Amino acid sequence: PALTVSSSNKWDAKYGINYKITDKAMVYADFAQGFRDGGANSGDPLSCYNKGVPQEYVPDTLNNYELGWKTSWLNGHLVWNGAAYLMHWKQLQTIIYDVDICAPSSFNANVGNARIYGLESNVDYKVNENWSMQASGSYTDSRLVSTQYTTFDAEVGERLPYVPYFSWSWNLRYEHPLNQSLRGYAQIDMAHKGDMWNDLHVAGSHGFPRMLQPEYTISNLRLGLTPEGGHWLSELYVTNLANKNAIIYINTGNFDLRETTNEPRVFGLRLNYRFGKEANSE
Repeated sequence: PALTVSSSNKWDAKYGINYKITDKAMVYADFAQGFRDGGANSGDPLSCYNKGVPQEYVPDTLNNYELGWKTSWLNGHLVWNGAAYLMHWKQLQTIIYDVDICAPSSFNANVGNARIYGLESNVDYKVNENWSMQASGSYTDSRLVSTQYTTFDAEVGERLPYVPYFSWSWNLRYEHPLNQSLRGYAQIDMAHKGDMWNDLHVAGSHGFPRMLQPEYTISNLRLGLTPEGGHWLSELYVTNLANKNAIIYINTGNFDLRETTNEPRVFGLRLNYRFGKEANSE
């Protein structure tokens, strides 16, 4: 078949309003819209188009509604922010490989509409001159809610791929002056990502079943020296402190099953030097 030429255009929009309750607390409401361009599935055999491969796929649009808050407590030592959000994803684009439709190639299609809602929050707490901590977490529920694409009838109600329900992270840091111009610090941090599917297809793709990527939690440790407002930093670090073997990505995009894992435990030394003015110089 002849080469298909496709074009599309769409306006994006963003609106917001906020209200300052006190000098230390503010609430806001936002709306934002974005889209991805459409395209064409060119160069496939005529038999693929006769079996349902679309010549073109249209832009997909994401509308995001968000309510949030930003607050400061304890004379500025504690900052607590958060937001709740609802997203409507229309004409969701995805790549499909179905040997019964088009054995030689995968193709793009608009498979339906999705709905995403969730809550996120973060805390930044400076306990005193030595101790500080940060923490953040989120919950996200993302699902395909309707489809006009017959191949995806079984997927209505299923979670979108690579979106975990829960994610969180935190770090705890201790700093202490060692002399008049040198500070030492120690920091431990931990990050968690919940389980998530690697495919929207319940039956899987490319001849492989859909797989649930297991949850994982990784922690790191850092010990360092830095002068007050100085140019250099020296740091000893240990990443993946517990030496966990985590699967961070599963895909079958190359017609085989690939599981990408994290690095094993790593010990290292980092030396930084920043050219230019000191951080506290005018």
